[in-house]
Parts: sequence; structure tokens; C-alpha cells
Amino acid sequence: MRAHFGRIVFSLLGLLSLAPPGFAESYPSRPITLVVPFAPGGPADFLGRLIGQKLAENLGQQVIVDNRPGANTIIGAQAVAKARPDGYTVLMAIDGTLVMNPYLYGKLAYDPFKDFEPVSLIALVPSVMEANINVPANSVKEAVDLEKAKPGSLQIGVSTPTSQVNVGLLNTMAGTNFSVVPYRGGTTLVTGILAGDIPLGMESINVALPLARDHKLKILGLTGAKRLSFAPEIPTIAETYPGYDLSIWQSIVVPAGTPRDIVDKLFAGLSQVLAMADVRDKLLAAGIEPASSRSPEDFAAFIRAQAETRAKVIQTVGLKLD
Repeated sequence: MRAHFGRIVFSLLGLLSLAPPGFAESYPSRPITLVVPFAPGGPADFLGRLIGQKLAENLGQQVIVDNRPGANTIIGAQAVAKARPDGYTVLMAIDGTLVMNPYLYGKLAYDPFKDFEPVSLIALVPSVMEANINVPANSVKEAVDLEKAKPGSLQIGVSTPTSQVNVGLLNTMAGTNFSVVPYRGGTTLVTGILAGDIPLGMESINVALPLARDHKLKILGLTGAKRLSFAPEIPTIAETYPGYDLSIWQSIVVPAGTPRDIVDKLFAGLSQVLAMADVRDKLLAAGIEPASSRSPEDFAAFIRAQAETRAKVIQTVGLKLD
């Protein structure tokens, strides 16, 4: 009888060892690492830490933010692509990570369409076209007219590949020849605009909006398709040039092969976090528009549509980073 009981226990243990991840233990049973592919201190880091803190409260486990900046988010993305698909390593991916890098680089250390499982959008952070306070233009159309009067005379500063593509799309749609001047970082770019070193710039609204409200620079237009709830006075470039839409967006993805029940639990947790009034208030105050997907499948469809759009724009602009 004792030997028979021992065989039963041994058999059960064997079955548990073959069970899929998540069966033998309740997820999450230990801390989760959230890889943020940006340096500490910026808007993306703020977003990651706020979402991580609230998600930890929701899931009952610590969420550790791991900053992995560099190479246009490639370093952080590559690390997560190679991680175990167990839900304990997740990536805060931007549009560049998933739908621009594949077309900007001839060789990429990860495949955004095969190496990740989409979970959800979490935020929209559009860029803006901004101007020095003394530039005689108060709208995108007026800036375009100035450039057309003296082709090639107006320079636009950029600090990211996305912003460079933004300028290229505007040149294509408006028939202009704004020349691009690269800057190392948004702060350096804005300093140049404030000093009058460069007349125009494409930069995240997080940086530009407080300065515009203090009348230190002008915002001419948003790169997103819709006006923002926290700054409804700012028109979109699309209002002048219909179809213009190159918003920066933030999202959460996990390594490919992560069990669906874990993806669903993360999605549910993120949805609840993004619905919290205090989270929304903090994000809006920081110039970040909260956004969430209806489901992981909805987010996957969004990625596919965005990839198709960005591929066409990057091909038209002719931008390559390697």
C-alpha cells in the first residue's frame, strides 16, 4: 500500500514537471523586470516607473525598472527578445522599436514581428513642430510659406529618427525643402531654439509645452492625428495636410512564446492601471496621453497597420541609419 502511494506521488510530480509555465505556480510569484530602453530621468522613464509602480500594486509583486538605453532602443529590445518567455521580463517598446527600426536598419539584432508578443498600448506622446519666439510664423502653413519663399533657408532641428521622418513627411506633403539639423538630445535642441541658433524644431510635446505656455517658444502643430485632451488649443499638422500622422506611442510587449494566460493577466493589469484617475492625471500633467488597447489582438493589428504606414513613409523619405 505504501509503495503504491509512493508511485502515485511520483507520477503526480512527473506530471507537474511537464505542465506548461504558470500551471504549477500562480503568476506572478516573483518580481517582474520592466526593461525601459531609455536613460533614467526622461518622459519615457517617468512613464515606465509610474506604470511599473501601479502594476506592482495590481499584481501583488514588485516591478523592477531596468533602464537599457542606446542604439535607438535596440539594446533594450534585444535583451528582452532573448529573455525567457515566462512573463518575468517585459519591454516598454515605442513605435521606433516595433515599426520603424526594421526599415531604418539593414540588419537588426531582433525581429519585432517574430520575437515579441504584443500586450497593449499604454500612451501616445506626439511630437510638435516648434519655433523660436521671433520666427514670423504662427502656424505650420505660415512656416511652409516662409520656406517656399526662400527654398532651403529654414532649418529644422531634430533629436530622434522619428522626428527626422516627421520632417521628411512634411517636405513630401507640403512640397518644401526644410533642411534637417541633428541634435544630440531634446534638451540641446530646445536650448538651440530658445537661443535663436535654429529657427524650428521637431520635438516631444513634453519638452515644448511648458515653454510654449511660458511664451518662450511657439508650437505650430502636432504630429499626431488628433488634438490632445490636455492641450486642445494646439492644432494638428493633419488639419493643414490631411493624412499626416506620425505619433510616438509607447507600449508593453513580452518575449514570443509567453503563455497566453500570462499575456492576458498583464493586459488586464495594465488596463486597470491606465483607468486609474491618479495615473491619468499624472500622465496628462507630464504631457503624456494615456492610451490602451481593446485586447492583445487589437494591439497586434495596430502594430501591423502602423508598420505598413511607416514603411511607406521611410521609403519615401529615403532614410537609413546604417
